[in-house]
Amino acid sequence: MAGAQRSEGVVTVVGSIHVDFFIRVPRLPRPGETIKGHGFAIKPGGKGANQAVGCGRLGLPTFMVGRLGRDFSELLLNNFRSNRVSTDYVYVDEETNTGVAFILLSDEGENMIAFDPGADYRLAPDDVKRAESVISRSSVLLTQLEVPLETVETALSLAKEKGVTTILNPAPARELPCSLLRRADVVTPNRVEAFMLTGVEVRDVKTAVEAGRKLLSMGAGSAVITMGGEGAVVVTSEDAYFVPAVRVKPVDTTGAGDAFNAGLAFGLAQGLPLVEAARLGCVIAALKVTKFGAQEGLPWREELEEYLRKGVLELTTPTRV
Repeated sequence: MAGAQRSEGVVTVVGSIHVDFFIRVPRLPRPGETIKGHGFAIKPGGKGANQAVGCGRLGLPTFMVGRLGRDFSELLLNNFRSNRVSTDYVYVDEETNTGVAFILLSDEGENMIAFDPGADYRLAPDDVKRAESVISRSSVLLTQLEVPLETVETALSLAKEKGVTTILNPAPARELPCSLLRRADVVTPNRVEAFMLTGVEVRDVKTAVEAGRKLLSMGAGSAVITMGGEGAVVVTSEDAYFVPAVRVKPVDTTGAGDAFNAGLAFGLAQGLPLVEAARLGCVIAALKVTKFGAQEGLPWREELEEYLRKGVLELTTPTRV
């Protein structure tokens, strides 16, 4: 996939940028129930931003393509810069609010989230086209579904035309046309998203493989089904592998999927095979969930290397299934 102008290791992320409002609760409330919480916090978030920060911290030249509102723009722009993410293609929209997410986090590390996309839903295809020069020299383009579908389609199409490896993280869950899946070299749904896309209920490794093969039949180049604390299943046209998770005690699972996708992009941007990139995704997701906040637990390159020196990668040894 290399081209004459390709810069190895460059990642472009097209997606959402949020401010996350956290409240800790003893347990997640039932419908109609009010419970007392504690530990209120405001932190940078959004699937696109989380994934970009993950790549930036790992030392990859990373470009964010996104839109902010009239509020919180300086907070979020400074956060990108401090995490080595270029903001050349982050636009400030004075006519709307920044995307926000309200997150309830239980003492067991589970979460419940509602969000208002705000400026995210004003990220337009033309915004992506303005970033054509950097997309063209990227190794990987990574995108999600918290921005308009036509913008996602433009990003994938432009990258595909330029020979850039494309990753579609189909989150939040929704149905997608096969025409969009055909533009993705790798599709990375979790269990819920895989069910929404394929109709296959992912209960175990066998059904994850079934869902992955259905995604390939729908046009995806390959599929990586993430299974939370169990690990991930990698399905290509030739093989299927189960990659076990690194077992840790979770503090906060918010952003675990984003951490996995950042790790996957990190591996692919360095030329690793998909299953090896998925192993790195599992390691980075494990590191993330040991800390509070969608971005705080994302490791810097030095932290990852120190963790790997302890032999942690061996815990993710894949099994052909």
